[in-house]
Amino acid sequence: MKMDVCIVGAGPAGLMAAIAAAELGARVAVIERNTTAGRKLLRTGRGRCNFTHDGTVEEVLKGCGRYSRFLKHSFYEFSPQAAREFLRERGVEEKVEEDGSVFPASDRATDIAEVLIGECRKLGVVFVYGKRVESVVRADEGFAVKAATEEVTCRSLIIATGGVSWPQLGSTGDGLELARSLGHRVRPPVACLVPLVTMEKWVGDLAGVGAGNVKITARVSREKIRTEGLMLFTQDGIGGPAVLDMSWRLADMLAEGSTIDIAVDLLPGMEDPQVDAALQDACLRQPRKDVRSLLMMWWPRAFCSALCRLADIDEDVTGAELPRGKRRKLVHLAKTLPLTVVGARPIEEGTVTRGGVVTEEIDPKTMGSKMCEGLFFAGEVIDVDGPCGGYNLQIAWSTGHLAGRSAAGRAAGKE
Repeated sequence: MKMDVCIVGAGPAGLMAAIAAAELGARVAVIERNTTAGRKLLRTGRGRCNFTHDGTVEEVLKGCGRYSRFLKHSFYEFSPQAAREFLRERGVEEKVEEDGSVFPASDRATDIAEVLIGECRKLGVVFVYGKRVESVVRADEGFAVKAATEEVTCRSLIIATGGVSWPQLGSTGDGLELARSLGHRVRPPVACLVPLVTMEKWVGDLAGVGAGNVKITARVSREKIRTEGLMLFTQDGIGGPAVLDMSWRLADMLAEGSTIDIAVDLLPGMEDPQVDAALQDACLRQPRKDVRSLLMMWWPRAFCSALCRLADIDEDVTGAELPRGKRRKLVHLAKTLPLTVVGARPIEEGTVTRGGVVTEEIDPKTMGSKMCEGLFFAGEVIDVDGPCGGYNLQIAWSTGHLAGRSAAGRAAGKE
């Protein structure tokens, strides 16, 4: 099969690249090892699909931290607002949540996937499903892409295979190996946006129990790192949006084997004296009620029991019997619950992968390879990532759109 542009991977970046290239008149083929497109996309945001983040280009770029310089051109070429307009024009209504996350109003990731796949079909994009790309070789002025019994020749090639997280959905690192075979350096992938493992074993007794909205603080090299959001306990540590964002900040250090102390503010909306006054008032109003039950005005029963044990308080002690020193210890735990992070859950469980094709070898103004003419990259296969809140899908849209247009331009002889 002879095409202008061949894209490896039918995830969000690959689909957007296909649309952008086909809009410029390129003949586009997408090779996907799964039997359907967008499988990982359907799982994002727990099936709700947090497809971008609210804010100006500069504000969203700032959220991407150290990757903002590389991403800047692609974000201006296809901005968060452009992504929202693209979907809105195709019938997807949206809603913006308090933290700036943007979701489809229906809370259905399928709405996003259907738009992308439908647009590809409308533009004549050819899909090759259920085929794993086995090799890519230079041929004439382009490439020969071998996928089982299929061979696609093309002038421009886009690798958009994702990283290595959630391998059951098709992200198995194939694109990283293809990049290496074409002369690129690859930064080894590490877990990112993933639950954290703690030294404390008591958390395992609370697996599945939520702690509500919290603020987490870590001290690293004299710097305070803070994240805020929901937290829940897991079999060997902590998870939830606040924890995933913290893992994004600590990913490199944890991959090196560092142990990091964190403090969890369980009641970020209250100062210490307010928490103490509220607990003291509860003890006075309900003196015969046990302390664990009094604490349930804030947290689930199982977690309240754990806090009592950490404060060395018998669960049956009543509000009238609670000593002042023990009450203050509870307050201290509520505002600075100490935990020691000793690692992250396996990379396969990460929402995204940190690592990938090094950005120094990619032109940020085209997403084109500096090592291999006609080769382009998009999405998570590149060594860029962002925190929770729609940043990573915006990276996929922006880099995919730029790679698609650049690849189509190159195929048409308009570099």
